[in-house]
Amino acid sequence: MKNKIYTILLSTAFMLGAGSCTDFLEEENKVGQTADLLYATETGIESLVASSYAYTRTWYGKEAGLGLSEMGSDLFYSGFDNKQKSLNSYKLTAESLDGNANDNPCLDQYWEAFFAAVNVCNTALEYIPKNLLLAETKKTQHLGEAHFLRAFYYWHLVNIWGPVPYYKTAINVASTESFRDSEELVYSNILADLDTAAIQLESNKAKSARAHYWAVRAFKARVLLYAASWLGETSISSNATYAGQNLYALAKTEADAVIGSGVATFYNNYADVWTMTNEDVTKNSESIWGVNYTSPFSLNVLPYRIKTNASGEPLDFVNLISRTGRSIGGGNAMLLMFVPKWNNAGSDLSDVFTRVTSLTATLTNSVTKAVVPVGPTYSKYGRGFTRYVPTLYLVNLFTKNKETDQRYAATIRDVYTIAPGLEGSSKKYTMMKDTGLYYMPVDGSTAAAQAKIAWAKNRYRIHTLVGGHLPLYTSLDPAKALPTNTMPTADPYGDGRYKNVAYAGDQSFLSIKKFESDVYSRSDNDKVTPEIYDRDVMVLRLSEMYLIKAEAELKTGASGAALTTLNALRAKRAIAGKDNSLTGPVTLETILDERALELCGEQQRWFDLKRTKTLVSRVKAYNAQASGTIQDFHLYRPIPQAQLDAVTNKTDASDPKGFWQNAGY
Repeated sequence: MKNKIYTILLSTAFMLGAGSCTDFLEEENKVGQTADLLYATETGIESLVASSYAYTRTWYGKEAGLGLSEMGSDLFYSGFDNKQKSLNSYKLTAESLDGNANDNPCLDQYWEAFFAAVNVCNTALEYIPKNLLLAETKKTQHLGEAHFLRAFYYWHLVNIWGPVPYYKTAINVASTESFRDSEELVYSNILADLDTAAIQLESNKAKSARAHYWAVRAFKARVLLYAASWLGETSISSNATYAGQNLYALAKTEADAVIGSGVATFYNNYADVWTMTNEDVTKNSESIWGVNYTSPFSLNVLPYRIKTNASGEPLDFVNLISRTGRSIGGGNAMLLMFVPKWNNAGSDLSDVFTRVTSLTATLTNSVTKAVVPVGPTYSKYGRGFTRYVPTLYLVNLFTKNKETDQRYAATIRDVYTIAPGLEGSSKKYTMMKDTGLYYMPVDGSTAAAQAKIAWAKNRYRIHTLVGGHLPLYTSLDPAKALPTNTMPTADPYGDGRYKNVAYAGDQSFLSIKKFESDVYSRSDNDKVTPEIYDRDVMVLRLSEMYLIKAEAELKTGASGAALTTLNALRAKRAIAGKDNSLTGPVTLETILDERALELCGEQQRWFDLKRTKTLVSRVKAYNAQASGTIQDFHLYRPIPQAQLDAVTNKTDASDPKGFWQNAGY
């Protein structure tokens, strides 16, 4: 059993705002006078602090959080069965869609979740000092955790919606008025919380699943970088500590401190970052801090929503967030998100590939009639949900570095091999030995590619970027390329093997494999392709500190130093004996390319493009699904209509002393 933080479910008296209040911000605190008794106990405070972590699991490792942080960027198209296509088409509205799981950005539920999380943190900050049973060292630690988490939740809020109400105390009385505070003020308060947390967690420097000193410093480096790039490098004036300070320089200072602390070190083999053996954020060498998951999955169950049904019962989050019901519990769903239809895209490979749900799953070799166990081989390939397709820009970026950089092999799955014992079993590919499916990231119309395709005719199926029999994209121009969604009319082999539209690029594509599970035997009835798993989510990693440092150096005029910092990271990612270094000059595009290679799929990209004000230009350059509709106002998300309906002091943006909808919605 990993050292985890568990969500402790108490009585309804503990569930803040679980009543029938419709205002997501000004929820009524149903704790009432029982809180004084409950939080006077050591168990009550420990439970309260543990509960303050629970809302991190609504975002990290969840489909809906991934959509809001990666979809509509330059890295991913929406696949055939993506459930948040409006995030990529930018046809967003303020409508609160509640339980709709067909196309739901879930903005209403995240508005609710993050403000509920803030309220839990504020409740903890109120009651921890009053508790007479906790040791002073424990009080100080818990106060540091609560300050860190409040800053953490507000970082998400301000980056999604911009100006948002900032609360320093728990909401105990329902109100119909709400006021949006400026982004500068929110960032100022976030930094104040982190400075307080650093002092309170000074003696908690060991890596932990709980907030600790180096997690605070690492997150502060990120916050400073975001504030500098979005607000302006000296724009925080409401906090005396930062007034007139160069925020980029401060971000570099924090990143340097974390890098030099020894809290995290690089693996020589980049693939080791992503093995399930190293998934625990407290043990992974490159991890600084993250969100923990564990088995049994019942220990990861999400809090109830504040919103209630017609009977006054609190709702559950939609399954794009919860993924599985309370009878199963919660978990990380990232193993589902980047997987193509490797196993059921058509009939040509159906005799050697199949989706497996048990370690004991078998296929019968059609030639030898031997019964072949396939579970251990196929479980890691996942279910083939076709949610996220990498853009041609992202594929080209990895391919460009393929010969020198470990990150291609550790991140991109371009080959699917058959289970040992099925050699020769395929009726369409009678000479198949190991490879069953290969995605070749080249132009399929070139002579070399055509020769490879001809050679593979009886050995395995090949997809290429364009050209060939099975093109993945419609163009080699990243600004025009789309995933193919129809099949070529030609029948290259005269046997109709490629007529199924599921072979097209929006269903069959190069996958991101770093979130795969290579652990087969699980505790949930021995399923090996589960809908969720217990992989921790690394939120802060050592490599990000190098990327922050390099960007800060670039923005403070030290382009040469930025190149040195980037090459220090690239040296750690180099294939042994290969020169993986960059040559100058370093630009913001250089930084964004490197962040894509290192952090793709890790729930930061949309925020990176927003804060650097490159979202619109890069989407137009690299994401043809979104380029025709994205506009400048899309740098903010719409305030949920349910929240707007709940307030009586609505204004427009020209009157910032009230509550208004973001422009364009």
